Amino acid sequence: MSKLLVVDKSVFHTLHYCDETLCAFVKKYNVVLPHTLAIECIISEKRHGKDPEKLSKGLDKAVKAGANMGYESAELLKSEKTTLCPVKSVVDEAATQQLRNSTIEVSDDSIRQEAERCKKITQQKVNEILAIAETHYQNICKNSKFKKGLTKPTKIEERFETWIQIMNNNNLMNDSIDTLFGNNISSCADDNWYTWQYIRLWFAYCWDWSYKKSLNNNIKKIRSNDFYDIEPVLYLSRADGLLTNDQKLEIPLAKAAFPQKDLFVVESRVNCSRKVQDVFDDIVRKVPSSYEIE
Repeated sequence: MSKLLVVDKSVFHTLHYCDETLCAFVKKYNVVLPHTLAIECIISEKRHGKDPEKLSKGLDKAVKAGANMGYESAELLKSEKTTLCPVKSVVDEAATQQLRNSTIEVSDDSIRQEAERCKKITQQKVNEILAIAETHYQNICKNSKFKKGLTKPTKIEERFETWIQIMNNNNLMNDSIDTLFGNNISSCADDNWYTWQYIRLWFAYCWDWSYKKSLNNNIKKIRSNDFYDIEPVLYLSRADGLLTNDQKLEIPLAKAAFPQKDLFVVESRVNCSRKVQDVFDDIVRKVPSSYEIE
């Protein structure tokens, strides 16, 4: 079996500029595209240089050429809560096959309506996480030892290593899962569960948010981009490697949370001297043959 490679938006957004290169990429490697990537294609704004229609069509072409679509995190969490068993894969085979067999109709109106729906749902989830982060910060403030410890790590790589080490405490993990998902899961879940990793990574993020708030109490929001960018890292609980150029969150979080997994960092920006083909060539040099489709 080929190893499974998660591809994030920083790489996909570059490859989609050239249909031929994008299709060559997904035909060569065993790729899964995160569910949040599909959302970000739809909600992209033309004024930022990312045309949602072209991105959506690029995603459709990638799946038809061989890429797999990933499950939405909410579906994986629901499955584990219902079955009380860890999910086996992040690849949504049914959705992937449906996309391959269908012809999508893309229009400005349909994209606009779907974008508004996605933004509304995302904002609800971000608000829920923000409430957890606020409560987490208030609890930290009540403990002077913890509050003082927040100021120690300064670089983001060191910070996420610290937060992940804190979350690796089984009692803390069990209590957190029990609070958010119930005793049925907390009594049997371990680090092989997607739910476990979901809690572990999001609380690490909340620790980092609390760190930033301790430096600047005016911080009020959680970026929706961060909400989307954690899912590719979460997929490493079932995938073998992550291909990205996200220096702000994905790379330091993946290094801290999944040091045993492969992390392929490629310069995804293109300009007058660096073309899409150059990015693809770099990927081929970095990603080993074990990820190639057999």
